[in-house]
Amino acid sequence: MSAYETAIREQVGVRHLPLHGLPPHLRLLAWPALRGAEGTGLLDVAVPDRYRGLPTMLLAQADDIAVRVPAGPAPVDAALLTLLTSGAATPALRPLLDIVVCMAIWDEALRSSGAFAGNAYLASEEAVGALLTVAGAEVPGSLVAHIEELQSFELLYRFPVAYKFRGAYGAERQCRLNGWGRLLYRHLAGAGGAGLPMATWRAAVERHLQTHHEPYRLALDRAVQAVDEAPGETWDTARALPVPVLM
Repeated sequence: MSAYETAIREQVGVRHLPLHGLPPHLRLLAWPALRGAEGTGLLDVAVPDRYRGLPTMLLAQADDIAVRVPAGPAPVDAALLTLLTSGAATPALRPLLDIVVCMAIWDEALRSSGAFAGNAYLASEEAVGALLTVAGAEVPGSLVAHIEELQSFELLYRFPVAYKFRGAYGAERQCRLNGWGRLLYRHLAGAGGAGLPMATWRAAVERHLQTHHEPYRLALDRAVQAVDEAPGETWDTARALPVPVLM
């Protein structure tokens, strides 16, 4: 045990847990504290001095970041999940929650419409922005930075567009929720939306897919059939969609 770990464990009446010891969907509660937001009332986070001033996405991945919670017999995960789904945490966690929820609604709507049976990738960060516009979600700040932070909390997959789709390297990063991101969405949806306008966003996405069903179906079918020997065509087809998607 490091000297840092020993020191924080000696405080009376407080339980200290490694941030990485929390599952990703609960770890997100540390986002306001890591970015220096005051008065959120969510998680109290202990950051070693050597990490002071680092960007939020690096702090979310750093070792020796601890979460301080009241000592007691209650399971920590259950208490944090209650906080997450009560709606009390929602104002402090937007816009990250908006992005996760809209991406999850998009996947559900693609499946229910028959356009695609699985979980599709959004073709770039710009495509995530196009989805938010379709849903009617207004996300302030840098969308790319928010997506990078969600990646650092291990709630989504984000990596360069596959060669078989684009045929060349570019700055675009294809994105989709992972299982932890979808679990976060299910918890929020099961709690009635936790203060988020999920029904409004879902209705807007479903209307959009009803209008553009066939182009999405054809584009995703083409993405499924893409091979490394014939790259590029799938990318052009995806980019022509209102919300560019890849399989």
